[in-house]
Parts: sequence; C-alpha cells; structure tokens
Amino acid sequence: MHRYGKVKTDLGDFRIAWSPRGITAIRSAAVPRQAFETDYRKRFGTPPVPGNVPGLYNRALRGALRGRKADPVAIDWSGFTRFQEKVSRALLEVPAGEVRSYAWLARRAGNPNAARAVGNAMAQNPIPFLIPCHRIVPASGGIGNYGLGKELKRELLKREGAAHW
Repeated sequence: MHRYGKVKTDLGDFRIAWSPRGITAIRSAAVPRQAFETDYRKRFGTPPVPGNVPGLYNRALRGALRGRKADPVAIDWSGFTRFQEKVSRALLEVPAGEVRSYAWLARRAGNPNAARAVGNAMAQNPIPFLIPCHRIVPASGGIGNYGLGKELKRELLKREGAAHW
C-alpha cells in the first residue's frame, strides 16, 4: 500500500509519500491534495492513502532541509526510468555543501553527451532534497533553475554551507 503524510518545516509544508519499498515522492503541500493524489496515481497506478509519516522519513526530510546530511532512507526506484535512476544515484554522490554541473553529472552517470537529458531528469526529480538536485548548477555559471524556485535552491545551498550562493 502506498501512503502519504504531511511534514511541517521552517521552509514550508511538504507531502511525503512512500511504499513498502521506500520513499516515492516529496512535493510542496501548496499543491492541492487532490492534484497530488491524481499525479501520484498516474505515476504508480495506485492511489496513495493518507497516513502518519514514519519517523525516519520525517527526520531525513527535516534534516536535509536544515542542510544536514540526511539519514539514509530507502528510495522506491520503481517510478524512475533507468536513465533517471542512474542520474539520481550519481547525484547522491555529490556531498552536501558542494555543487556540480549538469555535464559532470552526465559523465558520472555514464552518458557524457547527455547534459540536457540530465537537466530534464533533474526537472522531473520526484524526491527533491533527499535526491539533492539543488546541488546541480550550469557550468556557465549562475544558480540555474529549480522546480521549487531559485530562492529555495539558494537557501538550501546556503544551509549546506556551499560557497557564494
């Protein structure tokens, strides 16, 4: 059974969803509940049921939002394409407080000419913060885009201790 619940943080409220295999999604609670459930059902073929967020998942999300190294948690990779999973697993290697380019991530994932595809995979990241796509920036400079807003991306990098963001 797939479940979800709300986690309140100093950066806003988030819905976190999980299956028996691990975390499946994290979205801003500003997204209406019905839209969250509909999108989830399309992705997994099953509706999520409201529930109490397990303590480990709650602590991992809160810690990541505070800029701390997140406790290791299980991730349910079943909603990812092979490419998205490969890119996301490579992304997990980027230490907190550091940034890498899309091209670096493409090389690390074994697809050196796929920087644009990496950007698309990051834009579709269903588990932000724990799969830290905010640590990926353009090689040309600047903060780059972020699905939850550039200001939140800057704040996350600042909390992690990244230089000059």
